[in-house]
Amino acid sequence: MGNGSSKGVPPALLTVLERPGKLVILPHDNPDPDALASAAALRFLAKQLAGNDATIALGGYVGRAENRAMLHYLSIPLVPVQDLRLDHETVIALVDTQPGRSNNSLPDGVQASIVIDHHPQYTPVGNLPFADLREGYGATSTILTEYLMDARLHLETKIATALFYGIMAETQDLGREATTPDMDACSFLYPHTNKRRLAKIENARVPREYFAAFRTAIESAMIYDEAIVSILGDIRYPDMVAEMADFLLRLDEVDWAAAIGRYGDFLYVSLRTTHRDVNAGDILQRVLGSDHAGGHDMIAGGRMLLPQGTDWREVAARVRSRLVAAVGMQQSTAERLSKVPAR
Repeated sequence: MGNGSSKGVPPALLTVLERPGKLVILPHDNPDPDALASAAALRFLAKQLAGNDATIALGGYVGRAENRAMLHYLSIPLVPVQDLRLDHETVIALVDTQPGRSNNSLPDGVQASIVIDHHPQYTPVGNLPFADLREGYGATSTILTEYLMDARLHLETKIATALFYGIMAETQDLGREATTPDMDACSFLYPHTNKRRLAKIENARVPREYFAAFRTAIESAMIYDEAIVSILGDIRYPDMVAEMADFLLRLDEVDWAAAIGRYGDFLYVSLRTTHRDVNAGDILQRVLGSDHAGGHDMIAGGRMLLPQGTDWREVAARVRSRLVAAVGMQQSTAERLSKVPAR
């Protein structure tokens, strides 16, 4: 949807990339591999096709070990968004996020010139200079890969590795919401990747607190029929809720998994499902509000500002109750995961 094309580098995108002035690429605030890879690839295209030295802005925090390893081994530079001036004279590109979403740092009243995303359309984008939204794709990195495939540029190994890992991480090795374009993109990218650096990213070293988080997730997890929900408490970085939700979904008794954690003044929530005929994003929006959550069929995430003076644990418990009800499970069936006998 928008003025993108199925493949290649659309002329409308080139026109924006060639504009004079500062180009800032803005992924969502706590970028995952798909967002980081997409930003790096767009920065590469801007330099190669338009001679434009773009800046990738970081509006939040990169905490997950694999994501930090990705930045290190693939040399993806990030500049804190507070160090940049984002105004009407800045050409701003949103990748893996959209205008109006609460998960990015686009200032109020400032319009993006480029939007590239694989999530469902959130607000009208027809008036933007360039927008390419492809809800049917498993990863935004796939869209950027298609641009590169048709541009016939010499593909840098680090860019290929980033995009390959971005697609594989987003689709869980092509097993979650992957489509034919995602598979074709991976086939194109793989020969150009650095396998040694890819292995270092996938098996990144982690601190001891990482293992403590898994213990907390297991000890606090409650099973409600076919759903499991864990309140993690204070988390080291926002992505931890997504990591724990993915981990909990491996339980063979459930089709839904959610993790809830506090980071700063916000409560973060991630929802996962094995069902392909539902929309986890819609469900989480009903729980948190449409302005506070997003996602697609099998994965969703969101955050809400904790009201001042409230006990965040009480807020988290209410969110848990709404989640359990929203996925059709009963509170009365609750049992602790850690109390389930070994089989």
